[in-house]
This record gives sequence, structure tokens and C-alpha cells, in this order.
Amino acid sequence: MIGAANIKFMDLIVFTSGYLLGSKLGATTGILVWLVYGVINPYGFSLPVWVATIIGETMFGIAGGYFSSQQIEGIGFDPWTAATGFLVTLVYDVFTNIVSGATVGIPIRIALLTGIPFMLAHTVSNAVFFGFGFKPLVAAIKKVNMNE
Repeated sequence: MIGAANIKFMDLIVFTSGYLLGSKLGATTGILVWLVYGVINPYGFSLPVWVATIIGETMFGIAGGYFSSQQIEGIGFDPWTAATGFLVTLVYDVFTNIVSGATVGIPIRIALLTGIPFMLAHTVSNAVFFGFGFKPLVAAIKKVNMNE
């Protein structure tokens, strides 16, 4: 989904790893995906932004671990995971936009204001991905694990 800025399944995958494996391994998954993606990112490389995205992505794994106490059944829309995806993404975006702005010398207020369209795309798409995709993803992973 490279062509769609800030719309990706990576956050859902990291969240799901935290749910299935615990917060520590979920956070580790977040670190690992950004260690790879951050270096090959087609939008360029900036060390401070890369570190911020690594730190920010761990929040998805940690949140998934905290969410693991919830019993997940069925494959329908889940408003709790949708809301969780939205809120964690909002925190991630505010944090990374502040770091990005500071890195290039843009005032924080301007960085946050100009980041709104990207934040909207990211938060809304994650709410949809988490709400509709989390249950089927967990069910599919559990089914594959049971068949081994």
C-alpha cells in the first residue's frame, strides 16, 4: 500500500502480534518492522523520524498485549478494537509529527496542522482496519496454529 500515504496494515499486524504473543513481543515486532521498513522507506530516511516511528510503533504491540484479556469471538466488526486502533494511531501520529517538525525546524503547531490530512487518513483507515480486520486475522492465525 505504498501509494496510499499513511494507509497500511502494519499497525494492525503489530497490534495483533501483541494480542497473541503479549506486549513485550508485540513491541518487539513493532521495532523489527520499522528497523526494516524505515531503512527501505521510499519516502526517504531521517534518523530522528526513524527512531520516533520505531518508538511509536511499539505502542501498537503494547496495546495489543493489554487487549489480550478480551475474549475475541466471531469475525464481525468490533467497535472496541476500532476505537483502540483510532486512539493509538492518533497518539502515534501526534508524536511522530512533532518529531518530524522539530527535525526540519518547523514549529510544532504548524507541523501538527499540516499533518492533519495524513493523520485523518491514518486514524480513520486504522479504525476501519482494526474494527473489521482484527477478528478475522486472529481467527485465521488461531486456525493455522491449530492445524499444525
